[in-house]
Amino acid sequence: MNSVNADLFSGATDAQIVQAAIDFAYTENMKTVELTDRDYIITSKIIIKEGVKLQFGYGSRFVIYGNFNVIELERGSSLSGAYIAIDDTRFNSAVIYLDGKYKYYNVWWRSIIENITIVNWSESHKGTGLYLYSNGPGHAISFVDFENVKMVGLKTGIKLEAVKASSGFSYVNANRFTNFSLDDCVNNIVIIGGETIPFECTGNYFKNLQIQPTNATTKLFVINGQYNYFDGLIWDLSVIPTPGALVNLTVTSSANSFNMKGIPRNRISDNGNSNELNLLFV
Repeated sequence: MNSVNADLFSGATDAQIVQAAIDFAYTENMKTVELTDRDYIITSKIIIKEGVKLQFGYGSRFVIYGNFNVIELERGSSLSGAYIAIDDTRFNSAVIYLDGKYKYYNVWWRSIIENITIVNWSESHKGTGLYLYSNGPGHAISFVDFENVKMVGLKTGIKLEAVKASSGFSYVNANRFTNFSLDDCVNNIVIIGGETIPFECTGNYFKNLQIQPTNATTKLFVINGQYNYFDGLIWDLSVIPTPGALVNLTVTSSANSFNMKGIPRNRISDNGNSNELNLLFV
């Protein structure tokens, strides 16, 4: 048997039940933890251990109460089919969190995050849907695939951040984000880091983006780093109440390719070097 159902385990909370199943799967080399079609009330962080996949059923949901990073994935772990609902105005953390300390830097690691829905029911417009963070010598997040993800009502949809470490390199490079839909987010995609080594966010591909702003939206993109690629469509800019730039390519950006339909050139601030803007305003 290569899978185990989380509800076979015990714990004082649903988070403890799920974590106990993940820990067992990791220790016993079971590979997959399956969730039952029910609501799991999650009040503390869950860590998906290396080599384990957490598989939601079609009717499985995490309902979040409190303020903490909801799911942290170690290197080589995966998450599939998740429906995660924030039902607490106190929440202001990351829903899905990857930390470069786990050193996801080889192509052969099987990390994948797929078929995910994240909704902030609380209407607070807080929290970050997906946060990739590297801050330490040799900390790296690379070659991870994110596919078919929907995010609604967050402060930030996607955030990539590399911080200069005390020594060595720190980076978030060469990841792929495919088929993302972001709706009603204050900031949609934010990339923070240097333009190149020793700390950088470079060569990340965002393909088939669909972005629906609302009157809560203030920024569509803030882009640092180089050789990042953005492709997709932005809807209904007229609903955004704030004037000025909605896309910021910073002074530490270069050779990024921005292929987003639906935004005029005068809503883009490009202070970088050799960034490519392929726009079709409709």
